[in-house]
Amino acid sequence: MRKQAYKGFAVMTGLLLGIISGGPMCNETLPPYTDPRQVFEGSIEGGYVLTISDNSAKIYLMATNRFDETFDGKAALQGEIQISHATNPSISKTFAISSSNLFTTSKYNSSTGVLRVDPGETVKFGVSWNLVDDGGRDLRSTLFRYWTDLDCGLRCIAEEERFVLTGYIDMFEKTERVFAGPTSFSLCHVNVFVEPRFCPPIDYTTPCSKRAVTTGSDAKRCP
Repeated sequence: MRKQAYKGFAVMTGLLLGIISGGPMCNETLPPYTDPRQVFEGSIEGGYVLTISDNSAKIYLMATNRFDETFDGKAALQGEIQISHATNPSISKTFAISSSNLFTTSKYNSSTGVLRVDPGETVKFGVSWNLVDDGGRDLRSTLFRYWTDLDCGLRCIAEEERFVLTGYIDMFEKTERVFAGPTSFSLCHVNVFVEPRFCPPIDYTTPCSKRAVTTGSDAKRCP
């Protein structure tokens, strides 16, 4: 009896060692761990709007939920967007951003401050820049160099100026700060909006650097 009991114990021990060392369950890999504090991915981009009532640069900061769960709770929503000239960083503009800069407000309760962000969802913030920097300098008269638009003598287009966009946003108290940028943003400012019945619309599909004609016999500086 003692020999049979020892033999049974040895068999059971062998089976357990086999399961531990190379059983089917141990071949399954666990999903990668994601720290729930570092689940928002930031990005930032710029655009230019020219209409009869608006002539400004628009800067958008986005935070995307890369976690596989929904965040639903009291939101912090405090951050900054900074615009700096690529070759002269002393020319810069900083905006404080908060819930008032939200573009996606359908899942934000302004009364309670509660925000819901589903997996894969992007929360977007935006600011409008009138091209005056933090030092009070109007870049339309101190930085941009304008040339007559060959398609429309009634307006002038500035040479390309490049800016660097950066920013951050605190989404929730228990998540890490979301950083965005640096991202390059090119701007060819147009001095005035002209109705399409008088001049053809600006072709925004043409790269910004090629809109202002600065060389050749047709090139003419605007005052």
